[in-house]
Amino acid sequence: MSRLALQVLPAEDSIDRDVPISDNNWLDAFRVPFGEWIKQTVDWVNRELEWLTDAIKWPFQTLFDLLMNDNPSRDSIQSISWLWVVIAMFLLGSFMRNTRIGLMVASMTVLCGFLGQEYWEQVARTFGMILISVALCVLVGIPLGILCGRFDGVWNVTRPVLDAMQVVHSFVWMIPFIFFFGLGNVPATMVTMVYALPPLVRLTNLGIRQVPEDVVEASRSYGANELRVLTDVQLPLARPAILTGFNQTLLLAFSMLGIAAYLGADGLGKLIFRAINNVNIALGAGAGLTFFLCAVILDRISQPEQGDGLSLWGRIRLAFDYRRDPEGTYLAGAEQLVDTPEEAPITEYPEPIRPLERLGLLMTVGGSVLAVIATLLPWSNGAGGVSSWGRALDESLPGQSFTGLEAAGGSFFGIFVLVLSLMVILAAVRPLITVRDSVSILLNRLQGFGLVALAALLATAFVLNLSGVGFDGVEVLALIVVLAIVALIALDTFARGAPRLANDGALILSVAAFAVAFAWLVEQPSPAVTGYSDGIGVWVAMIGSGAAVVGSMTSVFQAPYDSRVPLPTGWAPSTIVIAGIAGALILVGATAAWVVDERAGADAANRIFHRGLSSDGPLMGWPVLLFGLVGVAIALAIGFSGPQGALRWRLGSLLTGLGVAVMTMSLAFTLSISRSGDTDYLNDRNALTGAGILLAITGGGALFALGRGVLADFRRRRVYLGEGPPAGDEVATEVEPTSPELAGVTA
Repeated sequence: MSRLALQVLPAEDSIDRDVPISDNNWLDAFRVPFGEWIKQTVDWVNRELEWLTDAIKWPFQTLFDLLMNDNPSRDSIQSISWLWVVIAMFLLGSFMRNTRIGLMVASMTVLCGFLGQEYWEQVARTFGMILISVALCVLVGIPLGILCGRFDGVWNVTRPVLDAMQVVHSFVWMIPFIFFFGLGNVPATMVTMVYALPPLVRLTNLGIRQVPEDVVEASRSYGANELRVLTDVQLPLARPAILTGFNQTLLLAFSMLGIAAYLGADGLGKLIFRAINNVNIALGAGAGLTFFLCAVILDRISQPEQGDGLSLWGRIRLAFDYRRDPEGTYLAGAEQLVDTPEEAPITEYPEPIRPLERLGLLMTVGGSVLAVIATLLPWSNGAGGVSSWGRALDESLPGQSFTGLEAAGGSFFGIFVLVLSLMVILAAVRPLITVRDSVSILLNRLQGFGLVALAALLATAFVLNLSGVGFDGVEVLALIVVLAIVALIALDTFARGAPRLANDGALILSVAAFAVAFAWLVEQPSPAVTGYSDGIGVWVAMIGSGAAVVGSMTSVFQAPYDSRVPLPTGWAPSTIVIAGIAGALILVGATAAWVVDERAGADAANRIFHRGLSSDGPLMGWPVLLFGLVGVAIALAIGFSGPQGALRWRLGSLLTGLGVAVMTMSLAFTLSISRSGDTDYLNDRNALTGAGILLAITGGGALFALGRGVLADFRRRRVYLGEGPPAGDEVATEVEPTSPELAGVTA
């Protein structure tokens, strides 16, 4: 039989046999040993070009030794106090955006630490890895992007490389780095840099190329050389694109950390990797939440938006440019410094406060002051209230009383009543007074001085730390400066008059304060408690916050608010669906476990579950269910009937307050247990709060989001005068709506 065949030596024996061309084994005769070639190349490079791999590795290793050294005798980002990291994030957010963003990212950083020390250590490592990889991306990416934008030849060569970097999966990029550099943080950071670099190069190139050619030619015609054209024309106009590229590079680098854990990298990716390998749900959930918070922090810092106002750098630059002309500073930057949202024209003013509305606001202030005083009075007698669920010591405390702020007393219930009532006072007082724009400008300047002082203190602490000198005094000073800046931010917000710093804000917060005090009265102590009774303080808090609710509701029903945009007519399916989901979450959360006692043993057989509605539980499910279902009913009313005009705003205010109430009641309970709970560190046995709280908080958050969406469409009715704001009972002419569809819409 005639056929094309090859003589091959089978692997299993030494007997030759014919293999037809149609047989798959025939291909082995032409096998290309690509893998062996690469192995030989890698071996040769590691043997002969070790100096080159060391040179590539040097900047990464040097930065890691500087920032993330594991030697306990040296300082690194891991050994820095959490307080300094939070302060640094506050400064970074303030420099890049504004002080409000700085305060937000600092708060989220603190929340990462509250999840536990293990999470905090990995958060610090994560920030260090991101700092190293992104800094090197910027050093390489922006100059390369500029060259690509200026020279077509460079772009033609770079573009296919960038395509390969983005198309090839990140797991594939790991292989050569493992071959040449092994495992650990350094090769993981290199892979992260390769994965995150392309957007910065592409968008820098795009920004340079999108600068109008006539502008470039005009600068050249006036005698500017190419360096001046680049620095004075192209880079300033390309700045938005470059910042967008920086933001995308930052987020891509962060998203790569989960995959980098496969290379042995530290950080939050390592926790996620461990959780997946061990099927550890608790670790995975905590690591996932921390990962999300850190991603939001980095995104908010690196993504400027319109309406940010001037950052600290912007204020310093403005002051320097007009150092000989202070009035020019005001004219050039007053609008951005004040940064008042929806600032009205010079002849447009909010309608004056009406007499009954003023009476309601004053009643709100009086009730809230009473609630604040109530937190200093006894809230529990003879035993701990909420604390008895988490601490056996508080099950019997005969003859002792505890105020609303003590751990065995009101704890976070009292703290929330105090904070919410103070905020109610601010919201109710703000519509009653007039604050000049110059006050806000002064407060912004003081914020700038405070941030400069804080940065100087941070640098001083760093220098003292390097020299081996203690810096406890500097730390205390920094805390004082931080508190002063936070106070200035609060005063600035009050002076500018934030959208919810008015009647509706007072109603929202007073409803929440009343709900927290009410929940304390409904909540029952642990079944093991004897001799417990509620103190007078909680009843006074109920009366004060209840008066504040009545007063704020009176002011809301008297306040002339109109919609800024045409309102939707008919029913809203999305509102109905979200309200239904919120109701289901609140119902399941109220009936689920609110306390999980592991002190008898952490295994499933020994854990005791106390449900929110059961008679042997804390009964916290009942107030959550009451306020939550009322909120769901209001949300469904808004979704089905679509009330128009001020009625929609009033219902939205009440809905938002009920959503905040459900969240604050649930948070008050869980934080109180965490504050005072027994912990057996040796056997990891704790008195914990249950998953029902998480469901209740999520449902309350959904109600809050629905109500907040309604409120965003409204503002106080405007009046139009020839000169100056209205004085006393001066009557102004309103602009009438031009069509029935625009009824209630401000012209």
